[in-house]
Amino acid sequence: MTQSHVSAERDKRLKKDGLAQYANFREQELRNLAKDPWFLITGAGLNGLHYAGRLIEAGFSSKDIVLVDVAGRFGGTWYWNRYPGLMCDVEGYCYLPFLEETGYMPKHKYSYGAEIRNQIERAASHYGMSGQFCTKVDSQVWDDDLKHWTVRMTRTTGKTPESESLTVYADFVFVAAGFLAFPKIPKLPGWKVFSEHKHAFHTSRWDYNYTGGSQSKPDLTNLKGKRVAVVGIGATAVQVVPELAEWAAHVYVIQRTPTYVGPRNQKSTVEKEWENVAGEKGWQHKRRTNLNAYMSNSTSGQGPDLIQDGWTQAPALCGFLGSRDMTVTSDQMLDHIKALHEIDYPRTEFLRKHVEKEVENKEVAEKLKPWYGSWCKRPAFNDDYLQSFNKPNVTLIDTNGRGLDEFSENGIIFEGNEYEIDVVVLATGFVVTNFLDPAEKIDGLLLGRNGVSVSDYWKEEDSNVLFGVAMPKFPNLLGRLGRGSGSSYNFTSMLEVDAKLIAHVIKKAYEQAEPGQKVVVEASEEGAEEWSNEVAKRAAFFGALLQCTPGWYTLEGAALQTESMDDKTFVAKNAPWGSGPVDFQERIEAYIAAGSLRSFTVKLVG
Repeated sequence: MTQSHVSAERDKRLKKDGLAQYANFREQELRNLAKDPWFLITGAGLNGLHYAGRLIEAGFSSKDIVLVDVAGRFGGTWYWNRYPGLMCDVEGYCYLPFLEETGYMPKHKYSYGAEIRNQIERAASHYGMSGQFCTKVDSQVWDDDLKHWTVRMTRTTGKTPESESLTVYADFVFVAAGFLAFPKIPKLPGWKVFSEHKHAFHTSRWDYNYTGGSQSKPDLTNLKGKRVAVVGIGATAVQVVPELAEWAAHVYVIQRTPTYVGPRNQKSTVEKEWENVAGEKGWQHKRRTNLNAYMSNSTSGQGPDLIQDGWTQAPALCGFLGSRDMTVTSDQMLDHIKALHEIDYPRTEFLRKHVEKEVENKEVAEKLKPWYGSWCKRPAFNDDYLQSFNKPNVTLIDTNGRGLDEFSENGIIFEGNEYEIDVVVLATGFVVTNFLDPAEKIDGLLLGRNGVSVSDYWKEEDSNVLFGVAMPKFPNLLGRLGRGSGSSYNFTSMLEVDAKLIAHVIKKAYEQAEPGQKVVVEASEEGAEEWSNEVAKRAAFFGALLQCTPGWYTLEGAALQTESMDDKTFVAKNAPWGSGPVDFQERIEAYIAAGSLRSFTVKLVG
C-alpha cells in the first residue's frame, strides 16, 4: 500500500463540514430529586459510577451523592444500547467496572450488553448510590458569594407531556456525560420523504416493536420478508449485520470506509481459569495496566501479555493512544509515521488475509479490505460479520468513500441506482463528546466565577485544563473534560485513574477544613498552564492521525483541516496525553502518593 494511495483515499472522504454533516439527536426522560446534594454528578453511566464509587471509598457518604441522568436507570450508553449482538470487544475482565469490589465473575471473556448493564447496576447497589433518573440538567451556575453551584433541572413522569422545573444547590458538580452520549445521524437529501413512507431507527434506540424480539431473546421475526439497509460500517454494524442477516429477506450494508475486523475468539469463563485471573488483590488494576501497555506499545517492564488478543497484538494502535516508550518531536514526524507503518504492517496484512480467507467473493473481499493505518479507525472483532457476506441475502454497497447520494420514497439511491428497502438501521455511532466543551457534554448552560461561560473559555487561546479534570475559573467543578488526559480503548481504565485523582483532591482539601467550613477547590492558573505545556510537548505523537480518513477520531475530518499556527498550537495543548495511558496513569498515581494538592488552590470558608 503506497503512501500516495493512502492520501488519495483519505482526501476523497474528507468533507469540510466535519461533524456538521450529522443532525442533532437529544432525548429527555425525567423523574425526581429528594434534597440538595453535596456532590451532584451529571451522568449515571460508567463515568459517573466511577466518580461516586471512589468518593464513597474516600470516606464520603453515598447519601450526599446524587447522579442525574436523562435515562431511566444507571448505565449510560449501555442503558440506551440494546441492539441484537451488542457486546464489548475489549476483554470484560478489564472493561467491566468494580469486578474486584463486587466479587463478580463475568460469564465470557468478552461481555454482552445486558451483562455489562447488570454489572453497572450491581456496582451502584454495592456502593448504595442514588440516581435521579429521567431528569435533564439545564444549567449549572457558580455562586461565588454562597460558594455553591445552583443547578436547574427539568423532570417529567414520562406519562404526560407536562414537565416540572427543579432547582438544587450543590457544593461540587461533576461532568460525567460520557463520550458516547448523542447518537449521530447523517444529513442526506430525501430523508423527510423517506421517513414518511418507510421506517428508520438508530441502533442505540433499537425498535424491537418493529423488528420483533428483545435484547434477551433477539429473534427478529418481524423482519421476515423485509429489506433492510444498514448505514455505517463500524463496530456496531459489525455486531448487528450478522443478526439481521439471520432474519431479514435482504440486507444491504452501506460502506464508506472498510473497518479492520479481526477474529473475536469468544469463550466462556471457566471458574478454575478465573482463579488464575482474579486470584490476588489488585488483579484488575494490574490487568488493565498490562492491557494498556500492550495497546500503546509501552511494554517495557510490564512482563508477558496477559490478554493475548487483537488489541494487544497491534502495537501501532499507539498512533491514537500515545506511547511511553516512543517520543516524537515535530521534526521527527516523517520518521515517526514510517515507524508506525512498519510495526503496523504485520497486523494489518494479517487482517487483510483474514478477509480473503472468510469472504468467498473476491470482488467483495477486496472492497472489505482496509488500507489505512490501524490507529486511524477503531478496529472491530467478530466471528460472524465477514462470513455474512457469503450469504445470498447480504449485499455490500461500497460507496468508495462518499456515502449514499440520497434517500427516496422507496429506499436509498447511490450512483443513480435505487435500492428498494423497508427499513434503515442507522449504525452511525455517536458524536464523540471528548472534543466538546463541558456545557455541550451535558447539553446545558455552565457558568463559572463571574459568570464566565465554559463554552467561551473553552475557545480561548489561553484556556488550560489541569490533569484533564479541572479548570481555572470553575471552582468545585471536576470531571473528565476531554483535554490533556490519558486515552485507552479500555475506557474504564482511564475513568478509574480520573476518579481516584478527583477523590484524592476532594479528600485532601477537606482534611484542611474545620467542621462546618465550606471547601472551594480550583485548578491554579499556573498549574493548569504547566500541565497544558507538557501536553503540547507530546502532541506531535498524534501527527500520524493527519493521514487518516474522516471518522470520529478526527471529528469527521474537521480536525484534519487545521492550518494556522495559532490553531495548531491550540490543538496541541488540548490534545490527549501523548505519552500514552500507562505514563499518564503512573504520573497521576505518583501525584496521589505524594499526598499534596500541588497545582490546585484550596480556600476554606466559614
